[in-house]
Amino acid sequence: MRVEKVISSPLDNNAYFLFDEASRQAAVVDPALAGKELLAMSEKFGAKIVYILNTHGHPDSTADDASIRTTTGAKIAIFEVDAPRLEKNARGTRWFLPAPPAPVKADVLLKEGSELKLGDLVITTLHTPGHTEGSACFHVETAGALFTGDTLYAGSCGRTDVQGGSPAKMVFTLRRLKELPAETRVYPGHGPETTIGDETWISDLTYPVV
Repeated sequence: MRVEKVISSPLDNNAYFLFDEASRQAAVVDPALAGKELLAMSEKFGAKIVYILNTHGHPDSTADDASIRTTTGAKIAIFEVDAPRLEKNARGTRWFLPAPPAPVKADVLLKEGSELKLGDLVITTLHTPGHTEGSACFHVETAGALFTGDTLYAGSCGRTDVQGGSPAKMVFTLRRLKELPAETRVYPGHGPETTIGDETWISDLTYPVV
């Protein structure tokens, strides 16, 4: 598996392009406003985008869902609890974006344990509420990779004082993620990459988390 990252303004979101080098099937994770750059990567690597994976439904992370799907025909996947946000975002505030994102409907409603395939790669959905009710992480066990969105960052976690957030659920989620192998590489929604083993602070976590 190969992973490339684009940092998207205005909130410095990490948008990821990942693909199976044998089949040349690709997915993007949380495209934010990096649609043009992600499509350029598809051309550069000769990899077809078949999935748009949303770790949660906030507009800053999902802003270019519609444009990428229109161009590629890729399927939009999101945990079922957060799916309604994709349409509501177009009627809400801009969240520092130039304009509200276009309304879209999810093509794939994910559940705990849902699996998606890119060639020989298996992407497993982990329900990780805390930042939103339907936040999810995407685990590629064979590659030792975890895409965490706004759940786990290097040295911290996502906010829980936003609509749908829950400090108690975030604590539960972080403790669950800490049980993954220490060498698991974490690709967060903001900031630098890390590993589960490096996030030693989770072991000393006390309620509440904001």
